[in-house]
Amino acid sequence: MNLRLLDKKIGVLILVGVAVLSLLYFLVIRPQQAELRRIKVELQEKEALYAKLGALSRLIDELREKKVDIGETMERFLKAREKGEMGLVVPESLMEIFRESKVKVISISPVPERAEGDLLISSWNISIVASYNQVGHFISSLERSDDFSRVDRLSISPGGGPSEYRVQLVISRISLLKKEPEKK
Repeated sequence: MNLRLLDKKIGVLILVGVAVLSLLYFLVIRPQQAELRRIKVELQEKEALYAKLGALSRLIDELREKKVDIGETMERFLKAREKGEMGLVVPESLMEIFRESKVKVISISPVPERAEGDLLISSWNISIVASYNQVGHFISSLERSDDFSRVDRLSISPGGGPSEYRVQLVISRISLLKKEPEKK
């Protein structure tokens, strides 16, 4: 009889233990798992937002640098215009690019200046003969130059000698027109 009583007590203890463990699972562990999943989702959203903010911050920094560069370029153009440098047929900076690139200049002719709104566009029609590498160096130097804003036209054809190319291009420099004060 003691065994039966002992078996009943053990059975009751097992049922109470299962009930306690079930309550522990449903009242403590499961809500914590749900909270943990919610926190993980929130953390992922915040990490994604942080990555976007970082990208925007870098973009803003780049734009600020470009704004400063544009301001400096415009200032140089205005100063050069005031000094009358624009009246030169061939700017010294262009001659320096020719020398540095080691290209053979066939012809340079200025294109008449034209105004577009508040901008003055000064252009030069250039013909050169050079090797492939020299042409690449010349174009790269023009692109890096602070004095020349764009290459309007570019055509490359075989030149007179082996591995020589004849290059025709029009380059432009853009500057602000100096507004004259209105007289009353």
